[in-house]
Formats: sequence, C-alpha cells, structure tokens
Amino acid sequence: MNKLLRTRLTTVVVLIVVFGAGILLGMAADRSMVATPAAEAARPAESEDSARRGPLWEQVGPSDAQKIVIDSIVAEYRTAMKALHAEFNAAYDPRYRALLDETRAAIKGVLTPEQAHAYDSLVAERDRQHAERDSGGDRD
Repeated sequence: MNKLLRTRLTTVVVLIVVFGAGILLGMAADRSMVATPAAEAARPAESEDSARRGPLWEQVGPSDAQKIVIDSIVAEYRTAMKALHAEFNAAYDPRYRALLDETRAAIKGVLTPEQAHAYDSLVAERDRQHAERDSGGDRD
C-alpha cells in the first residue's frame, strides 16, 4: 500500500511539474510572438517601396523631350500587347475552356446528384465573378 501511495504522489508531482513548465513556456512564447499590425505587415520594405514608385525609366531622370518619346514608345507597346493578348485569347481560350469543361465534368461524375447541383451553382458563381472582373476595366 505504501508503494502505491508513493507512485501516485510521484505521478501527481510529475504532472504538476510538466503542466507548470508548459504554462511557463507558453507565457514566454506569448511574449516573444507579438503580432505586427496588419497595416505595418502589408507595407513593403523600404527598398521595395522605392522600386515600385513608378516605371524604371522615370528613376533615371529623363528630360521632358525624352519623356515624350518614351511615352510614345510605351503607347505603341500597349497597343501591340493588346493585339497580342487578343490573338492569344483567340488561339488558346477555346482549348482552355474545353479542358476546364472536361475537368469540371469529371469532378461532377464523382459527386452525388445533390453535390453536383451545389457544384454547378458554385461554378456558375465563380464564372460570373471572373467575367465581371475581366470586363470590369482595361487591364494594362
């Protein structure tokens, strides 16, 4: 009986020590893991911030005459990129859409009728959001 009492007492002491150490460790970790405010975390580093202020060519200090020429170059580039983007969409959108439809159909084949109906609703909403975003403005 004395041995059983000693074993229980030892077990209680060990548990108290373990829990106490856990509490102390938790308090120490809590103090060292202070979260930064969201606004501060979202702000880029100083070197990143200065590099993102504008086009690189503006950072070399072009003259007004050079800016005019550069602006015309950028305008030509944008026109060419829009044409290339339209050409790309014409060539690859049908193939992309077909692959996407095949993938969605394969996923629906695994689902129950109720899940398939819910999946169709989610897909329709996602497609609507993408169409809204894509037609929402001119992306340069």
